[in-house]
Amino acid sequence: MFVVRQGGCRRGLIVVLIVLVVLTLTGGLTAAQEEKIKLHYLTWAGGASADYIREDFIEPFQKLHPNIEITYEAVSFAAFPDKYLTYYISGNAPDLIHLSVGWVYDWAQKGMLTNLQPLYDRDLNPDHFFGEPMNAMRYPSMSNGDLYGIPFAFVLTSLFYNKTMFDNRGLQYPSFNWSWFDARETAKKLVRDIDGDGKTDAWGLYSAHTYTTLDPIIHAFGGRILDDDFNVVLDEPKAVEGARFMVDLIHKDGVAPNPAVVGTSGVNLFAQGNMGMIIENISQISLFRQSQFDWDVAVMPTGPEKRVVRLWPDSFAISSQSKNVEAAWEYIKFVITQRKMDRYSGARKVPIYRPLAMSPDWLERDLLPNKMIFIESIAYGDPLEFRPRWGEWNNEKGNALNPAWRGQMAIETAMKNAADAIRRILNSPEN
Repeated sequence: MFVVRQGGCRRGLIVVLIVLVVLTLTGGLTAAQEEKIKLHYLTWAGGASADYIREDFIEPFQKLHPNIEITYEAVSFAAFPDKYLTYYISGNAPDLIHLSVGWVYDWAQKGMLTNLQPLYDRDLNPDHFFGEPMNAMRYPSMSNGDLYGIPFAFVLTSLFYNKTMFDNRGLQYPSFNWSWFDARETAKKLVRDIDGDGKTDAWGLYSAHTYTTLDPIIHAFGGRILDDDFNVVLDEPKAVEGARFMVDLIHKDGVAPNPAVVGTSGVNLFAQGNMGMIIENISQISLFRQSQFDWDVAVMPTGPEKRVVRLWPDSFAISSQSKNVEAAWEYIKFVITQRKMDRYSGARKVPIYRPLAMSPDWLERDLLPNKMIFIESIAYGDPLEFRPRWGEWNNEKGNALNPAWRGQMAIETAMKNAADAIRRILNSPEN
């Protein structure tokens, strides 16, 4: 029997009311916390990569957040832009997406992405992350725009070199003080006709017109592809000078193979032990580790104007149509603050999170290459011109330059053709 003493009735009622209010509020909070949230996650990572993402990220995240259910959808990289655009036009865009650096400017400009800068400023310490790859995901400016994507890992260019070839020729390894002219002179000493048939079998320094290889050289020589206002300046003198340096490696110095003659890529030539040096990105280390010779990496040499390391990230973004921004953001934070190396990006990309990048787990000091070179290179990192409409004009640029690399056209003409091709695209209506 519940007895309330006289004189304490009012106090008793007040206590009961307070308890009921607290229980109601607590029950409401619990219900809100347990409300099921479904996140649609669109990516280009299928096959084994999908398994790694599910096992290393999604499942552990869902254990911490049992009210959040993630639906994972993977399409090919080539099909990804059209897939996302189709979803977006239908008003049913996925909450969370993987975002290529080549899309962020255009999609942010069209209002298709959520501005993540307020969330980043609210929840994360910038000192814990590498800032240079973050710049690639800023809009409208890479220098002071807001973040519309959050990198989880990134790649960057380095000078990979065959130590066995250097040792056999008695040459000093590339050093931080090297210029591109030092690299060229050393490359001349690496060239060999091994079987005596009058044809070069071992090359010195690979030359290509890809965005990995040519673009950082153009900038190192003081040139650019686009200026700050997105005017095309690829055909201006300093840009042409950088491109000429690369073409001369083939047709004047004879240290790089003519792509019209050699039926394989520079990556394969290096992996087979037939290339002394190559500009490549860190993602190739898995292949190069299978090689039967000694090798390592060096920081990119400096050009007449500066040292340039091209870097670009793999990133997350949240659709501007998402109704679950906070839940999607929780997943992003979970992934980018892991302290253990995952199997998706793994050893072949630099983690955006400094504690992981500097950990023994990622540095792998018992394996090639010396990964501290990648860390030291970040200070010279620049995403360069991944905007606007980069995905449209980059291929056209390569097609226009190809004849010069094959020795079929003067570099000045090819650069003018490439510049004009980019201008046509930037001045044309978007599809």
